[in-house]
Amino acid sequence: AVWDLPLRLFHWSLAGTVAAAAVTGFLMPENWLDVHVWAGYALSILLGFRIIWGFAGSSYSRFRRFPLAPGKLLAHLRALKAKKTQPHTGHNPAGAWMIVLLLSLLIALTVTGFITLGGQENLGPLAAFVNFGAGELFAEFHEILAWAIILAIPLHIAGALAEEFLLGHGVIKAMFTGRKPAAPAPPQNGKQITACGLAVLLLVAASGTTGVQYMTSLPASGWHQAAPSETYQEACAECHHAHHPSLRSAADWRALISGLPDHFGEDASLDEDTTRAITAYLTRNAADIFDTEAANNIGRVHTASLRMTDTGYWKARHAQIDPASFTQKTVGSRVNCDACHQDANSGRFDDHAISTPHGDTK
Repeated sequence: AVWDLPLRLFHWSLAGTVAAAAVTGFLMPENWLDVHVWAGYALSILLGFRIIWGFAGSSYSRFRRFPLAPGKLLAHLRALKAKKTQPHTGHNPAGAWMIVLLLSLLIALTVTGFITLGGQENLGPLAAFVNFGAGELFAEFHEILAWAIILAIPLHIAGALAEEFLLGHGVIKAMFTGRKPAAPAPPQNGKQITACGLAVLLLVAASGTTGVQYMTSLPASGWHQAAPSETYQEACAECHHAHHPSLRSAADWRALISGLPDHFGEDASLDEDTTRAITAYLTRNAADIFDTEAANNIGRVHTASLRMTDTGYWKARHAQIDPASFTQKTVGSRVNCDACHQDANSGRFDDHAISTPHGDTK
């Protein structure tokens, strides 16, 4: 008996979770972000278990049993080249190093993922501590790490297949049964799962869950709830979606309001008191005081036309949308944000809150 049941469950759960994260991250549209995030939470829980189990689990689960000495690795690779490798009861040197590499990459992946989530989306346990700039930077690292894992996984699988079918060491079968042919040196405490290890695991899990829940409950650093303005809604929503104030800078809002007599080709003049009240509301809650993805990439980007749809970010994010979609009865125009963004009125514009409507065109 080599691989205990918790370790085997971890292994196959990790494989499934990484697959789910890869599919939702690389292949699915942005409104699958919540599934991707839950895969990240599951991955972090699994990695936390493996780290604890590496010190408190059964004998061959523990990191101290890994043959990580460089000399052992070189000797193993030379023997592998000569097809004279001996079976190892636990991990062989190449397998041990591959596990260390994968665990390190996956830990870095989850950390950069939560930083990206907190900075770009103002969500998750780090939303109160990370700004948008950090989220953007770590998003690049997150993608690089994801590709590194995609490249490392085939090496891991190839090594396991070679061990199983070319050398007959039974490593794949052992990950299902837990049992493996013993090497010349007898196994030590292969079946032992200590009560202390289980207690430590439960204690850390409870503490970690409480900590994450507390951190997630803290207000996001880049977003706050702007109090609605009935005056703004009544004056502007009659003609089009009343955009969240964070979608334009204070300077651009002043320019837009002062140009109401010729508002994109129409006379939208308002009385003096209404104009003053709307200007105060919009400038008080403009993009200048938000640190969201929309505020940074649309609200703070000045365009000569003052249209948010002329920003490079808006164009890039909507480039794949069929132009006919904007003529649907439920949409009407390119500036009807709330037709697709269910949280447009809050200014969050979370990816998972995107729902593209379907219907007849006008």
